[in-house]
Amino acid sequence: MNDLPFVLTVAGFDGSAGAGILADVKAFCDFGVYGQAVCTALTVQNESSFVSPGFLAWDNIQKQLETLYQKRSFRWVKIGLIENAAVLKKIVEWLREKTPDVFIVWDPIVKASAGFQFFSENEIDSLLSVLNRINLVTPNWFEFNYLGLGAADSQEKIVLGKSVSVLLKGGHAEGAEATDILWHAGKRYKFTSKRLPGNGKHGSGCTLSAAILANLALGKTLPEACAEAKKYIEKFLSGGNGNLGGVFER
Repeated sequence: MNDLPFVLTVAGFDGSAGAGILADVKAFCDFGVYGQAVCTALTVQNESSFVSPGFLAWDNIQKQLETLYQKRSFRWVKIGLIENAAVLKKIVEWLREKTPDVFIVWDPIVKASAGFQFFSENEIDSLLSVLNRINLVTPNWFEFNYLGLGAADSQEKIVLGKSVSVLLKGGHAEGAEATDILWHAGKRYKFTSKRLPGNGKHGSGCTLSAAILANLALGKTLPEACAEAKKYIEKFLSGGNGNLGGVFER
């Protein structure tokens, strides 16, 4: 256990285990890293419908963080479902204070399939200021445009800061191939796979970002981690049952 990397997810609870902290911990385990979790929301949902977010107050989130950090500091942290820019800022600042060199991945969830909007347009400026303290942001096309990170159709990214990388997920785009684009350290990388039939799987974005974090904890560079996560998500999308994906190789 002493040689096992520890990683942390700060995200919502999804009882279906398709998304959120349960999905993250499953992905961490598949890569051989030990995942721990802080819950930001007790969502009411299954793999097909989202009923309510059930956001927890910052004080509750902070107490969970403090209790886990009594045992260890985390060098790799993923953030998922967050109520608003103010809470995201508090989480990022708290993490940076405890571990200044922590690598933070944020998988932005701004809208649920049932129509819930988690970040209003008047919060965008506040969000962009927080993003400059995050290492990697992993939006889909809608989130990429909504957050003002660039024009997805031109595949250009606004420079948030030299230390901020962006992975634009291509799963919601059209075409025979699904291409993810990574902007990192002044370079652009592409990760392409054959687009699978159907409408995808619930929680694929959560799972991809968790897989990236796990590979970073194992010592891979960010482009390497994204490449490994892309391979993993192909297996995830091909497995499981119905809207639930999964990797069940043994």
